[in-house]
Amino acid sequence: MKKKILSLLVGAMSLMLVACGGEKKAEEKVADAYPSKPVNVIIAYKAGGGTDVGARILMAEAQKNFEQPFVIVNKPGADGEIGYTELLKSNPDGYTIGFINLPTFVSLPLQRETKYKIEDAEPIMNHVYDPGVLVVKADSQFNTVSDFVDYAKSNPEKITVSNNGTGASNHIGAADFAKEAGIELTHVPFGGSSDMLAALRGGHVDATVAKISEVASLVKSGELRLLATFTAERLEGFEEVPTLTESGYPVLFGSARAIVAPKGTPKEVIDKLHNVLKAALESPENIEKSKNANLPLKYMSPEELGQYIKDDDKYMREVGEKLGL
Repeated sequence: MKKKILSLLVGAMSLMLVACGGEKKAEEKVADAYPSKPVNVIIAYKAGGGTDVGARILMAEAQKNFEQPFVIVNKPGADGEIGYTELLKSNPDGYTIGFINLPTFVSLPLQRETKYKIEDAEPIMNHVYDPGVLVVKADSQFNTVSDFVDYAKSNPEKITVSNNGTGASNHIGAADFAKEAGIELTHVPFGGSSDMLAALRGGHVDATVAKISEVASLVKSGELRLLATFTAERLEGFEEVPTLTESGYPVLFGSARAIVAPKGTPKEVIDKLHNVLKAALESPENIEKSKNANLPLKYMSPEELGQYIKDDDKYMREVGEKLGL
């Protein structure tokens, strides 16, 4: 009887080993066969914005070591929700990936019922961490943060501040600053960074809270003026600009731009995409082009990115409660 039981156990273990070996071979086949067609890369914002520019630089470099074309697909609208939804509801086969902007990606489901959940994302790699800045036109009456705050206190809600969507990172940063400064601003949402900046450049709003990559060239050309940065230390290349913390308003914010796939995408495919994209991110060509485009690169592995998304979700819940958003 014991021999029979032992024989059955050995047989079962053999079958398990065979099954595991079969699964491993199947996984290897998936990785070997991938990619067999173009890969769509969804950008949830209009062409010309910071996310779009950075994505095009990175994917062009990644293309050099990828067998099929990466096809950029802009899907703007609803503060990014349209693009995020299409990305995360796509077939998890590795042929649709895309960029998400944090904290917007985690803040939207906290504001309203969205058609995606943050758990629907399979992290691949972080690309950029872009610090926030407060910016006005060069001919603005506001030369310093003190000018801005003093006027706002005497004229509640008169200062208009554009952002890239209600609940998006720029809106949260502006609202948090206003809360700390004890001022009331009128927040004007747009569908993306390019429209937000067009409103400022056209004189339709008084200021904007943006990311440094979106405005650096306009500041350097003399068209716009930085009043402050939402950073712990002064920004490299803009050391003359004070931080909000220095001015007495301890508000830190920036935007991470990350690459994800729909949940359920095979790990072997995620690994292959990660390796290609990481090599592209670290290439001298990408580093130079990103620097010229004022894109602050910041790599995170899939595991690090997954944790960052969870931490950002927690932070946004706390800030949202604080601001009543």
